[in-house]
Amino acid sequence: RLASRGAPDRIVHTNTSFVLTVLVLGYAVVSGLVSRWYVAPALIFMGLGMALGPFGLHLLDAGPGTEGYTVLAQLALTVILFNQAARLDLGTVLQRGRVTFRLLVVGIPLSLLLGALTAALLLPVLPWWEAVCLAAIVAPTEVALIDALLEDTRIPERVRHALSVESGFNDGFALAALLAAVALASARTDPHPAHWAWFMFRTEFVSLVLGVVVGAIGGLVITWSHRRGWMSDTWAQLATLAVALICFELGEQLHASGFVAAFTGGLAFAVIALRSSTTVPTQVSDATAQLLELLVFAMFGAFAVIDGWQHAGWRVVLFSILALFAVRIVAVSVALAGTDLSRYSRLFIGWFGPRGIGTVVLGLLVIGRGDIEHTDLIAQAGVITVTLSLVLHSVTAPFGIRRYASAG
Repeated sequence: RLASRGAPDRIVHTNTSFVLTVLVLGYAVVSGLVSRWYVAPALIFMGLGMALGPFGLHLLDAGPGTEGYTVLAQLALTVILFNQAARLDLGTVLQRGRVTFRLLVVGIPLSLLLGALTAALLLPVLPWWEAVCLAAIVAPTEVALIDALLEDTRIPERVRHALSVESGFNDGFALAALLAAVALASARTDPHPAHWAWFMFRTEFVSLVLGVVVGAIGGLVITWSHRRGWMSDTWAQLATLAVALICFELGEQLHASGFVAAFTGGLAFAVIALRSSTTVPTQVSDATAQLLELLVFAMFGAFAVIDGWQHAGWRVVLFSILALFAVRIVAVSVALAGTDLSRYSRLFIGWFGPRGIGTVVLGLLVIGRGDIEHTDLIAQAGVITVTLSLVLHSVTAPFGIRRYASAG
């Protein structure tokens, strides 16, 4: 009887896996063509998920609960965070001077502050620290969603570099802010300050130290072996993926933050690789990250988008619009005031800050905590923000490019 009861679930999950595999193959066939249109691949998979999910043809099913989807999303963000950090050259970032430095030191904190104030004003039901949580959830930008745009040489190299570096650090900043806000929000339900203070210490400091140690050791071992010819390029990339997952798993095992550990681990890995003058190829790890992300967005479209829009009120939609564009544009404009960038370049950087996998996963983290009261409202805002971002940033990318081309 137990076997027969489990059979339908196995069939459903087999069908879901098969459908997702077919989607990946179909997209791969036309991926080069899609990139010419500057359409985010995540938008395509989100749309396909909406058509094939329970609100459409019912060919995708997540099974009971959200555990499987959460694990998939966590894996995707872990690899993306590590890869983004591992590609950053901190020395170059500092040498580039005022633009990138101001975006990181002024722009990101200011966008978090303005986002929290916007949430508090438009959604007064949220306590202050939950407003901060929401601001942190919708803050991360994702350069992978506009890869085709950033490869276009008609855009000044300084602008492309600034967007890329900001995106690489944005997830880490937003995650740190979110974890701190969650700790302080927990103080409302936990009367013992030592409990949430210890939570903040674990998630911020312990995660950071753990990531640096694991990333540095992993970088030393991989570069040492690769330089001596003991490890092929393919296995070096697979080993890099393993380091990212070890950072995450050890962070979770120590009840810290696996994501913070993955990001700082990637930074430490980058420093070691740079000092050893060894270049580890990234094709496999980049492809793995993109594959995981696209699967996440297919399931996101199937189970979150339609439901989120059905239940979202006008205040949530207005908050998402302001958070996407007004908050970011103001923060970037203030951060870049006084630089030699043109007014259009500053507007371009402010506009093209797409939200993606970071917002999805940080939203799942908050939803999974029982001491956050308004998880439904926060989830709706995250869904609306990501959906609007995918659509509007894909639609406007060709116009932004043409404006630069005509100016040049």
